[in-house]
Amino acid sequence: MYGSIDTTQLCLISDVVIPPKFKTPDFEKYNGTTCPKGHLVMYCRKMPAYAYDDELLIHCFQDGLVDLASRWYMQLDGSQVHSWKDLADSFLKQYKFNIDMPLDRLDLQRMKKKKNVETFKEYAQRWREIVAQVRPSITDKELTAMFISIIRAPYYDRMVGSASTNFSDVITIGERIEFGVKNGRITDSSSDTRRMMTPKKKGRNT
Repeated sequence: MYGSIDTTQLCLISDVVIPPKFKTPDFEKYNGTTCPKGHLVMYCRKMPAYAYDDELLIHCFQDGLVDLASRWYMQLDGSQVHSWKDLADSFLKQYKFNIDMPLDRLDLQRMKKKKNVETFKEYAQRWREIVAQVRPSITDKELTAMFISIIRAPYYDRMVGSASTNFSDVITIGERIEFGVKNGRITDSSSDTRRMMTPKKKGRNT
C-alpha cells in the first residue's frame, strides 16, 4: 500500500515475472510523432526471446516511450489491457493519425547520434533504415550527401570533402574516425567546445 492506494492498482499489469539476468534492451524512444507500426516492429525485434511473454512485453513497452507517448501509457486502464495484442492495438489506435504521414527530409535532419549510447555504425544504420520511410524517395547520392551534412565533429570535419556516393564507404570511414577518437589520435572538437562553453562555478563569497 502507498498511503491509501494499493500499489497493484498503479501497475498496468501486476503479475509480471522478470526472467533471471534479464536486461532491458536499449529501445528506440517513441514520442508520438512518427509511425507507430515502425515502433512496434523495432520494439518486438529487440525482444525476440520473449515474444510469447505477454506480461513482460507489456511491462517493458513503457521503456520505449517518452513525452506524450509516455503519458498515454500511464493513463491506460489496466482492466482494458489483458494481453500484448490489447496494448499493441490500443497503441496503434492512439497514434493512427501518424500512419498515413510519411517522414520527410526534415525528419532525417533531426536524427542525431546518441552520444555514448550507440556506435557510429549503429547510428548510420538506424538513419539508413528511416530513409526507406521518407517520401518522395531519396537517391543514394543524395542520402549520402545529406548524412554527411548532419553528422557532427569530428566526423563532419573529415568527411565534408569526400566525393564518395556510397553509403557503405561513409560507414567505414566513420568507424575509422571513431577508432581514432577512442585511441586519442583524433581530437573530438565538439567535446572541447562544450567544455569551453560550460561556465565555471563561482566559489562562495567569504
